[in-house]
Amino acid sequence: MRMAKITGRWIAGALLLSLAGCLGSSEPETHWLGTAPAVEETAPLAGAALEQRKDQMVRAQRDLSHFQTTLESLYYRDDRDGLNRMARFADNYLTTNVDQLLDHEWQSRHPEVAVLDANLRLAKADVLLRMNQKDRAGKVLDEIERRFQRRDDMLIEHPLGTQRKLGEALKLLRDRT
Repeated sequence: MRMAKITGRWIAGALLLSLAGCLGSSEPETHWLGTAPAVEETAPLAGAALEQRKDQMVRAQRDLSHFQTTLESLYYRDDRDGLNRMARFADNYLTTNVDQLLDHEWQSRHPEVAVLDANLRLAKADVLLRMNQKDRAGKVLDEIERRFQRRDDMLIEHPLGTQRKLGEALKLLRDRT
């Protein structure tokens, strides 16, 4: 009987220590995920993968167009609470979706997606300006100028549905910053 109590206490103590060990770290368990770095796109996509990327970029640009319209409407209705909520939502969307699409250098040089890349970057800058984040918008415009230098005459859609040269669109957005 005495041996059973000691064994039971020992098991309870071991369980308690193991539970404390699990609760002791605030860092996520990364060993389950592996330690290898994520694979980066270093080469242009082709075939079905390229078509999927183009579809994602067109969809994101369409979403940003809707965000622009909504932010403008909320601004003119003087709905500060709605504007703040929409700005938080749009900022989260930009961070989780759009930034991942625009993270790759090859897209700006690829003949099939360069215009989509520029359009999406301009739409992102426009949304940031409507959210009154002029510094972030300025950085996006600087990035556009760096990526598309010497291609100011490339036809893009800004605002959506209106074609103009990239240099003109950049000037329009720079004037708003």
